[in-house]
Amino acid sequence: MPKNVDLGFYNGDYPAWGLEKEFESFEVESRYFPSKVGGAPAWLDLQNLPLSTKLTCPHCSQQLVFLLQVYAPGSGARAFHRTIFVFICSNGSCWNKKSETVEDGSKVGLPVLVLRSQLSRENRFYPAEPPEERPGWRTDIVPQKFGTLCPVCGCRGDKSCGRCRQVSYCSQSHQKLDWKKGHKQECTENGKYGGPHTRVGFPEGLLEIEEEPEKDEKQNDIEDYKHLIDPTMEVEEAISEGVSEEEWNQVESGQTNDKASEKFNSRVRRAPQQIIRYQRSGEPLLCTFTVQLPQIPPCSKCGGQRSFEFQVMPQILCVLGLGLELQEAVDWGSIYIYTCNKDCDIEGYVEEFAAVLDFDKTNLPVMPQPEA
Repeated sequence: MPKNVDLGFYNGDYPAWGLEKEFESFEVESRYFPSKVGGAPAWLDLQNLPLSTKLTCPHCSQQLVFLLQVYAPGSGARAFHRTIFVFICSNGSCWNKKSETVEDGSKVGLPVLVLRSQLSRENRFYPAEPPEERPGWRTDIVPQKFGTLCPVCGCRGDKSCGRCRQVSYCSQSHQKLDWKKGHKQECTENGKYGGPHTRVGFPEGLLEIEEEPEKDEKQNDIEDYKHLIDPTMEVEEAISEGVSEEEWNQVESGQTNDKASEKFNSRVRRAPQQIIRYQRSGEPLLCTFTVQLPQIPPCSKCGGQRSFEFQVMPQILCVLGLGLELQEAVDWGSIYIYTCNKDCDIEGYVEEFAAVLDFDKTNLPVMPQPEA
């Protein structure tokens, strides 16, 4: 039987969809193992953070921006705690270059980085017991105990301010931003850092996970009035209901891109505000048949196979204000995330695989409309 698909929804302020933040600020901190969007990363391994050089765009060399993280424990003891982190470049021109090739014919790297981190239940950072849901619980569980963080983005800060030595940054670009916004006035030999004076990141929210509904409202209407429908009429969704997922994919794989868009829209209509689709070792929901997903490389750590875990949907672009209407906007049909099947034992953070597919520009999907 096919596995259930879990959907992720944005819990945060987004007036266009009538959404308001419904969580406490402490719930997005590392000690609560959150699934979240935007803001600063809630690091899992608190000591072995990725180097700032790892978190740079392969096109413009600027620092990547934290997009989201999904807390998804594995099946083995060594992955009792497990989180997948996704970073992207916020420069739209880099997304237009993602399909370019270099002189040797190889592909230029995507402006996306996926990292996996995991810990056993008994570890040096967190107690074995579940966290208590109150603001004052174990506020000592922070990455700052093990190293400095960049105040602008929350990532590893290895570059100390040369004048005051009171603050460290991930990069020169973030140091300049903080300097211009206020650190310049306080940066003296005996000065005290009063920042952060600016932050780089997307609007923060929790990821609320729910199982995908079996039908959307339109499909329910068809069922309710099925006895009134002419039996000779072709109702695609009703016909496809009796076809297995494997058979449906085989039929569609030989069709035009319209079929991919039809299926994509049909599934999205069940829950139009979904921003991720999670189905580990399941099947991705393709947004096009014009371009195929690339061959998935083995795990860079253990050499084992990777499988699909989740995809990031285009609806999140609206929530984060990335602006699909702009000529050089960050844009995707879906980002597909593949991770090591074995949850191989690691220390710190290991890179996993991401693939990006775009919609056919003549057949864009129906996006959820703002509430009146």
